[in-house]
Amino acid sequence: MPATTKQKDEHIKVKQFITDTKGNKMAAVIDIEELRRIETVLDLIPSSEKWLYKNKKALESVQRGLKQAAKGKVRKLNLDEL
Repeated sequence: MPATTKQKDEHIKVKQFITDTKGNKMAAVIDIEELRRIETVLDLIPSSEKWLYKNKKALESVQRGLKQAAKGKVRKLNLDEL
């Protein structure tokens, strides 16, 4: 399968991306020092919270809720309704 490369990402210092012929990212090439930085950051995440970062749908929901709360869009939760 032929592949091409693209440069840079915003969050991780990627030297280049390897993409398929449709432009879908298949792999990333990063410097070993960047890998160590990422590992250090990942070690800071408590094990009780790591599941959230592995569940994209749940993470997006939490981030959306945090943005709503920051804008004051909150309401009291009635536990009897749960």
